[in-house]
Amino acid sequence: MSAPAPFAAASGAEPGAAGLTGALGRFTVAPPGIAVYETDVATAAQSLRTDPAAILELAAAGLPHEVDPVHGPLFDYDDLMNVGFFCGTGQTVPELGLRFLMRFAAEPEESWFRPRRWEVTVQPADKLGEGRGGPAPRVTVRVPDLTAPGVAAVADPGTASGNAATLPGVTATELQERGYRAVVELTGARHEVRAAAARPIWREIVGALADGTVTYQTVPERLRQTPEEAWRMGIADCVVASRLLAGRLRAAGLEARVRRGYLLGLFGSDHSWCELYEDGVYKPLDPVFAFISQTGDAAKGIAASPEFSAACFGSRFNRLLPCVSTDGQPLVQFDGRPAPYWAMVGVGARPWRG
Repeated sequence: MSAPAPFAAASGAEPGAAGLTGALGRFTVAPPGIAVYETDVATAAQSLRTDPAAILELAAAGLPHEVDPVHGPLFDYDDLMNVGFFCGTGQTVPELGLRFLMRFAAEPEESWFRPRRWEVTVQPADKLGEGRGGPAPRVTVRVPDLTAPGVAAVADPGTASGNAATLPGVTATELQERGYRAVVELTGARHEVRAAAARPIWREIVGALADGTVTYQTVPERLRQTPEEAWRMGIADCVVASRLLAGRLRAAGLEARVRRGYLLGLFGSDHSWCELYEDGVYKPLDPVFAFISQTGDAAKGIAASPEFSAACFGSRFNRLLPCVSTDGQPLVQFDGRPAPYWAMVGVGARPWRG
């Protein structure tokens, strides 16, 4: 999973400087040449659900930043999301996002596979480029892969969503402007991977995440393009882990690909996983889901689920909506390039009962 965009937060105390600075040293900051220092103090405070003074404390404690003569300290957004993820307060956007999105792993096994209908909206923010200088970019988003196994479009979705009047349906085959609204039915499937060569590769990658040899954290998009380099640095997220897994499976003579789309729940989150072609079907392998559910995380309210972890080695879940992409390409683009964080694409997801 990637760090979710800000959403309506649950009640509770906001994290202060003391909690946030405790995250420093627990993750790897964005490397020079890859870090993008453009997030101001006010935006950082909003994203971490804290006050500007706490952000200034982070800067003083050593979080990398640049000082702009007009906007003051500017931070890398991925660094900020990692601060939120590792601070241990339980109240930042990344912590709450992971907790809400992984709740389904603790539900009965049958609930992972039965058909579920979802209303999905993907809408880029308004006024893109305002205040950033230059013309607004051409924004495109990847559309759902309605031909994927277990994915079916539901006709005539009606007007249940407040966005229905402004968002079009899925009208493109790969990339679409203005976002979209769709109702889909997702059906999971139980599969087991038989290929003996896949199991040691799987154990190595999931094991490295589970024992902390490799730190699970937000990774900049540019570094995601070179997963072996990120892995050597000791960091990975869902895109890095799935690309690395697919590459090693292919090196072992197996047919594998990377998928990227949305994990649906209280909201939608960018997620990536690997698929192995076997027995005439693509069987999903999700190393990040496997490691999170194998170890659990009491601080974030995530219970361990060995059964769910085992199911991640081949089974398809009814909360993952793949998009049309090749090798885990970014879901949002500005002028044909990966969009920066402030694109703030709004991803909504809710059960559909129409």
